[in-house]
Amino acid sequence: MAVQFQDYYEILGVPRTATEDEIKKAYRKLARKHHPDVNPGDKGAEEQFKKINEAYEVLSDPEKRKKYDRFGENWKTGQQFTPPPGWGPQPAGGGFTYTTGEEGDFSEFFQQFFGPGMGFGASTQRRRPGFSTRGSDIEAELPITIEEAFHGGTKQFTIRKGDGTTKTYRVKIPEHSYAGRQIKLAGEGSPGTATPGDLILTLAYQNHPYYDIDNFDLYREIDVAPWEAVLGAKVPMETLDGNVRLTIPEGAQSGLKLRLNHRGLYRSDGSRGDLYAIVDIAIPETVTPKERGWWEKLRDESKFDPRV
Repeated sequence: MAVQFQDYYEILGVPRTATEDEIKKAYRKLARKHHPDVNPGDKGAEEQFKKINEAYEVLSDPEKRKKYDRFGENWKTGQQFTPPPGWGPQPAGGGFTYTTGEEGDFSEFFQQFFGPGMGFGASTQRRRPGFSTRGSDIEAELPITIEEAFHGGTKQFTIRKGDGTTKTYRVKIPEHSYAGRQIKLAGEGSPGTATPGDLILTLAYQNHPYYDIDNFDLYREIDVAPWEAVLGAKVPMETLDGNVRLTIPEGAQSGLKLRLNHRGLYRSDGSRGDLYAIVDIAIPETVTPKERGWWEKLRDESKFDPRV
């Protein structure tokens, strides 16, 4: 069942004037709350997580956001589209629609990214009467999480052909994969008079609630208490390789980048990028009367002036 359209700003809980940074913070807060790993078996949280990702996919992209702001719910039909080379009338069985997920039920939003004319590009071949020809290849991006790329796994998606029939595939994602890696499904492209073409899937990273991705490097904010920043500490942090104890140096400032070498994403040659932990000093929103007394005492005793 397709996810019903809702206002993307409303989904993320931000005003239409929200900055890029405000949109990112809102997305991460909600994505962490509704992430399937945090809510195993909760279908409601899973659906909400899909909606959050849909909203962020559009509002985090300046061009898509501009079209959405202009056309609203009809932003997809309002945008101008130039078909890829060779797109046009297809042989019987051609014209693919693409959905992903365990039940093949991602919304129309995802179909417009991975469906006809957007995620797919049909290769062209000159056909001559009386000659046997090979069918065209179909190309598409297959969205995966960085965890799926790192650890490997399986991905299920469904193709609906021009004749109305559907076919569901389960594709194995090799461990240590990377964005841009291609997986070929031989004979699953457009039919030809001799042999069918291939379906070629190119792996692409999905947005992540915790990490920013820059080529093969990962960036992740790590919340640090004020006393941990002042005194130094060892704090737990989850990485793709498992949990680590991150050393926070004395006097750490918000924005400090701590590099963990070779804990990023894999490259095609088997090497890895780095992981950067970005210190974010978190202030308690509420305090007990006793804690307030300690903060007031610190205020009175400290000679520190942040404005000097």
